[in-house]
Amino acid sequence: MSAVTKNLSLPLLQAAQGQKHVTHNEALAMLDDLVQLSVLSRSLGVPPVSPLDGDRYLVAGAGSDDWEGHGASVAIWHQAGWRFCVAGAGWLAWIEDEEKLLVHDGEEWRDLPAAFGMLGINATADATNRLAVRGPASLFDGGDGSHSLKVNKATTGDATGVMFQSGYSGRAELGLLGSDDLHLKVSADGADWVQAFTVDRANGHVGIGKAPGPVRLEISGSLRMTTSAAAFLQLINTGPGGTQAWIGVPDWNRSAFYIYGAQADIMSMYDTPTRSHRLFAGGSERVRIASGGEVGVGTAAPTTRLHVAGPVRTGSYLKAALPSASSVGAGTLAYVQDAAGGAQFAYSDGAQWLKMRDGAAV
Repeated sequence: MSAVTKNLSLPLLQAAQGQKHVTHNEALAMLDDLVQLSVLSRSLGVPPVSPLDGDRYLVAGAGSDDWEGHGASVAIWHQAGWRFCVAGAGWLAWIEDEEKLLVHDGEEWRDLPAAFGMLGINATADATNRLAVRGPASLFDGGDGSHSLKVNKATTGDATGVMFQSGYSGRAELGLLGSDDLHLKVSADGADWVQAFTVDRANGHVGIGKAPGPVRLEISGSLRMTTSAAAFLQLINTGPGGTQAWIGVPDWNRSAFYIYGAQADIMSMYDTPTRSHRLFAGGSERVRIASGGEVGVGTAAPTTRLHVAGPVRTGSYLKAALPSASSVGAGTLAYVQDAAGGAQFAYSDGAQWLKMRDGAAV
C-alpha cells in the first residue's frame, strides 16, 4: 500500500500504525496549505526574515538559503520551519502582491491567459459569435470615471455595428455599415433591409430615407407631427441681431395654421373658421383672402376679386416702352406719360392700348 496519495502526496494511514492522529493531522495541514492556494509573492528567491505561521510563497529562481533547490515550489512557513510542495499541471495560485492568477502547465507557472479564442457565459460561443452571453442583463461600469465601449473594423468598406434581433432574426442594426458614416437600417424579416437614416461623419448632417446633403437635415418623404395640444416648430437665429419665428398648429379653435415672428415687422399667416387667409405685417392685418377668392388689401371684407382700401399705383411708361397689348391681355391698366392729350391712364383691349379719357389710341 502506498504511503501517500497520488496527486497531492498526502500521507495515508497504514495498517497497524500507531499515532494515527499525527498522520491524519499532517494530511489536514497539507490540505490547508494547498486548497484555495493564495501566495504572498512570487518575486522572492530567499526566505523572508520574519514570516508568519501559514505564510506561503512561490520560490523565485532556483532558491537559496533555506529555499535552495526548491525553485517554483510552494514554500509554506510553519513553526517547525519551511515545508515545500511541488505544483502539478492545473494548479491555480493567486499572487496577492500582484493581484494576478497563475496556472501551472506541468512544467512551470504561467499567467492565466488574458485573451481567449472564445468565451461563453451561460451560453455556447462559436467561430462567429466568439463572445456569447445569455442572461437578463449585462453591466459595463465605469467605476469612478468614464466608460467607453469600442467596436472596431479593419477597413472603410467593412461593417461594424450593433444588431438588434427578435427570435435570432435581425430587425435593426446601428453602426458603421459599409462606410465610415453612421447608419441605422431596419428589416421586417432579417433578410431585406431598409436604410432609416445616415449621419455624415465629416459634418454631422443627417439624411432620413436618403443620403445626407448640404444642410443639417434632409428628409425623403412626408413628415408628420402629432400632438394633443398645440404643435410648434421654432426657428432661432443665434447670430448677432438674430431673432426667432414659429410655425405651428395652435389649439385655438379659431386657427389651423400660422407663422409667427418675434419682431413686429415679421409676416404672419393663419387660417380662421371662415376659411380665409390673413397676412400680418408690423403687428396688423394687411391682406385677407376670403373663401370665395376675393382679395382685400387694407380691408377685412373684400367684395371684389381685388379690393384695395387706399391708393393704387400702376407702372408708368412712355408710349414706346409699353408692353404688347396682346401679351398683357384685355383689361390691363398702365399710366402713359406721353399719351396724346397729356399723361393719363390707358387700358389694353387685347389688341391695342386705348386712352382712358376718350378711348382713342395712345
